[in-house]
Amino acid sequence: MSGFISSPATPVDPEDATVVMDGWFPDILVADIRAKVRMGEGIVTHERLLGAIEGAALTALRMLSDWRSAIAATGIAKLEDIEDISIGGKTRPVIIWERIIRYYSAAEIADLYRDISATVEGRDRADEENISADDYRRLAHNAVTDLLSIGTETPVQRNMVELI
Repeated sequence: MSGFISSPATPVDPEDATVVMDGWFPDILVADIRAKVRMGEGIVTHERLLGAIEGAALTALRMLSDWRSAIAATGIAKLEDIEDISIGGKTRPVIIWERIIRYYSAAEIADLYRDISATVEGRDRADEENISADDYRRLAHNAVTDLLSIGTETPVQRNMVELI
């Protein structure tokens, strides 16, 4: 019989850690972001994840500012007030907002968090196994266009290509 006793892992984030938004867009639970996206398998610190979420929020707010102004001008006080279908007790706009923040955060973490001690073979294997920052960015961009499509007659296209 060995003398090893396992103990539960220490939580990475403080309980109920939240990034407070502007009141129109809903706040973001840090643990929710970490639980739904592969974030460095526990090595991404709380502070780094907070920074990534803040960066994601800045990007999203910039991309959605005109849309938000147009929706707010119709009398909508906050994102949750947009009448739409519900999934799991949340409205579609709220789910999409959370996806935007989740995937832009994950893209930043994926861009910045590469193990510097990994060998070339280890990095190649990691590239094959992990979703890339560009994949996360694409998912976030798709979510932005999905949100921009709410309240418009013509959906915003996900892919825009300009031939030169």
